[in-house]
Amino acid sequence: MRNLRIYSQLLLLCLTLITTQAQNRRGKFDISAFHDKKWEFIITEISLSPAEANAIKPLFLDYEKKNWELHNNTRELFRQSRSGNLTENQYRDLNDKMINNEIKRSQYLREYHLKLRKLLKPNVLFRYYRAEKNFERQLLNKRPAGPPPTPEMQ
Repeated sequence: MRNLRIYSQLLLLCLTLITTQAQNRRGKFDISAFHDKKWEFIITEISLSPAEANAIKPLFLDYEKKNWELHNNTRELFRQSRSGNLTENQYRDLNDKMINNEIKRSQYLREYHLKLRKLLKPNVLFRYYRAEKNFERQLLNKRPAGPPPTPEMQ
C-alpha cells in the first residue's frame, strides 16, 4: 500500500512537471521560426527556382513583418478593452484604430501583390497564394479541439 502511494505521488509530480513545461513553451512564440516554416512550406509547395526564391524572400519577410506588427497592435487594442470600463469615446477611438489596422493590412497586401506580380508568372503567383492559404489551413487544422480560450485564459 505504501508503494502505491509513492508511485501515485511520483506520477502526480511528473504530470505537474509536464504541464508546467507545456505552459512555459506555450508562452514563447518564435516569430522568426514561424516565418521560416511558412517560407519553406511555400517554396516546397510551388517549387520555386532558386532565383525566384531569392528574389521573393525579402519581399515575403517584409510583408510578414508588417503583418505581424499590425497583429501585435490589434492584440494590444483588445488588451486595452478587457477592463470593460471604457467610455463611449474611448470605444469609438478603439474601433477606429482597429479598422485602420485592417485598412493598412489591405494596403500592405496590395503592395506585396504588385511587387510579386513583377517577379512571378500569373500561374506561379496563383499557386503561391494558394500555398499561403494551404499553410493557414494546415495551422487551423492542427489547433487543439475545444472552445476558444476565454479572455481570462489568455
